[in-house]
Amino acid sequence: MTVKPAMPGWLKLLLAGMAAGLVIVGIGLLLNRGSQVRLDGSVLKVRTVATDTSASVLVVDLRLKNPARALFWVKEVTVSIVDASGKLVEGQTVAEPDLDRVLTYYPLTGPRYNPTLKVRDKIRRDESCDRTVAAAFAVGEKEVLGRRKLVVRIVDADGVVVEIAEGAGK
Repeated sequence: MTVKPAMPGWLKLLLAGMAAGLVIVGIGLLLNRGSQVRLDGSVLKVRTVATDTSASVLVVDLRLKNPARALFWVKEVTVSIVDASGKLVEGQTVAEPDLDRVLTYYPLTGPRYNPTLKVRDKIRRDESCDRTVAAAFAVGEKEVLGRRKLVVRIVDADGVVVEIAEGAGK
């Protein structure tokens, strides 16, 4: 019968210390769950207004949810598209009064259904909301309708960037 040598004392202490460290790290991660700033969202509807033969306005309705325990404070909102040729085109964000004038001038597009997402908007913890974002593009309606991708980029005051893309079908 062979007897295995006992584990050295220093190795037992090392393993016990590593186990204790892992437990402490696990508890820390568990307690901090949800404290990082983030935002979930989806594109509900996209409307296009041809304001000229070489200019158009995209009106995007979004559904946003803040699943974090931290406040999401909007610092910047941009809308961009990738056109049919693969070129990235960034739009100029349209202010709420200007959007209302455009939608009044082009009544077939319909009204603004939701408040506009703008700088300094606050989305509180566990809050869900619908918002509208509009952007003017220096390309015609045909190019906007033939886009490969649409992305709404929202930046938090702390620098966290959230990109909400139009459905995978495009």
